[in-house]
Amino acid sequence: MKRNKLTEDDCLNWWLRKYHDTDLATIIKEHPEWEAEPEKHTVDFYSTYMVTQEEHDEWHEWFIKAFMKEFGVGKKRAKRHSGFTYLNVAPSIKLT
Repeated sequence: MKRNKLTEDDCLNWWLRKYHDTDLATIIKEHPEWEAEPEKHTVDFYSTYMVTQEEHDEWHEWFIKAFMKEFGVGKKRAKRHSGFTYLNVAPSIKLT
């Protein structure tokens, strides 16, 4: 049985579901303009769905483990090579 590949949507949906009780499909239904012109609405998306530092750290731990499993690499290599993906999918952190 072939397993599904980890996608950027999977990484986004993990923290959206856990901390905001929503997912990308629901958000796109509510804000279709965000999908039509994502470059104009990226700031809106990330500022609307911010997380705390603790929530980010929990998500990041999951992200590194998922990246390790997806690419069959150790933790050090996963941290070193996941940077660009991280920049695309990590939640913004609320400043307190």
